[in-house]
Amino acid sequence: MKPMFIEKIKSAWPGDMLKRVRMSHLTLSKVQRHLGKIMILIPMLLLILYLLIFSQPRYLSESKVAIKHSNDLNGSNLNVALLMGAGNPSSAEDALYLKEYINSPDMLAVLDKQLDFRQAFGHSGWDFFYHLSDSATREQFLNYYRNRISVSYDDKTGLLTIGTQGFSPEFAQKFNQAVLKESERFINEISHRIAREQLLFAENEMQDARTRLNSSKTELLTYQNSNNILDPEAQALAATSLINTLVSQRIQMEAELRNLLTFLREDAPQVVSAQNALKSLASQIDNEKSKVTAPDGLKLNRMAVDFEEIKAKVQFDTDIYKLTLTSIEKTRVDAARKLKMLSVISSPQLPQESKFPSSLYLLISWLLVCCLLFGTVKLLLAVIDDHKD
Repeated sequence: MKPMFIEKIKSAWPGDMLKRVRMSHLTLSKVQRHLGKIMILIPMLLLILYLLIFSQPRYLSESKVAIKHSNDLNGSNLNVALLMGAGNPSSAEDALYLKEYINSPDMLAVLDKQLDFRQAFGHSGWDFFYHLSDSATREQFLNYYRNRISVSYDDKTGLLTIGTQGFSPEFAQKFNQAVLKESERFINEISHRIAREQLLFAENEMQDARTRLNSSKTELLTYQNSNNILDPEAQALAATSLINTLVSQRIQMEAELRNLLTFLREDAPQVVSAQNALKSLASQIDNEKSKVTAPDGLKLNRMAVDFEEIKAKVQFDTDIYKLTLTSIEKTRVDAARKLKMLSVISSPQLPQESKFPSSLYLLISWLLVCCLLFGTVKLLLAVIDDHKD
């Protein structure tokens, strides 16, 4: 098949083009013979060289924490979900907040002041893949930090697993301890900031309630002083009681007058005296009634109504003031105690063996990748060679 194909090419193509075809065919054959060295052997040798000479061992320190609320152990807060093993929704929310904070630039700034990351991670030797440059930008520094720390949340147990890396076991452990300390401060600050805001709000409400109470008390005193009366309602009751007494006396005197008229004439001195006393008593009754009720002027009934309204306002403002004082005391107690706490389930340990790089894992993975690339390129070259034939 090939000789016939070549003869046809000789008869149809010029000599120089035929030479080019032969040279390309020879080059393709050489590439196919050395493809295994190019695609597998050389990359594997480069990886081994990196692992033996350039790579710097990195140690991993891990800790497990959980966020607890002060009312988690309260029996009234137990529900079916908690009994079934589900996490507290508020604790899960706080755990996710903490996870984001650990990966934030704010956490990096705090830890960098304590640990001096640029100096610690600058001791990477010749490991150019994991070296932190002194001229790294803020974004590059943040990405490097995030690659050196891992935070995972388990929604079944509600635990946060925090892993920190370092070029020495001591730094990896110190790194993790610093993260836990700052995380505890962050969790406490969340709850205490809310408590402080509530306390400030309660104190402002107390001041407003105190101002309203003082104003209503001043209004009550002004009303009493301007009308020269202590309690119009009590005075009205006293006046009514007096009127009832006078009316009773008048009824008794009228009965005595009728008794006198049965055996005396109307011009008798005893009858005239009784009539005059009865008229005087009736006049006094009318006078006392005019003090209690009258169509014009500030009388006791009107004053009692106004006084009762002012007094009710004072009582209402007093009750509001008492409620604000109770709220302030409760808020102060809540602000003084830990509303949320970071419970360390597993403290960071000093690692004795390096976790990274995993040489066996890298070699096997790299070998598989090279074999896949070798197979793919081999297949492509075979297809090209087949089309040329």
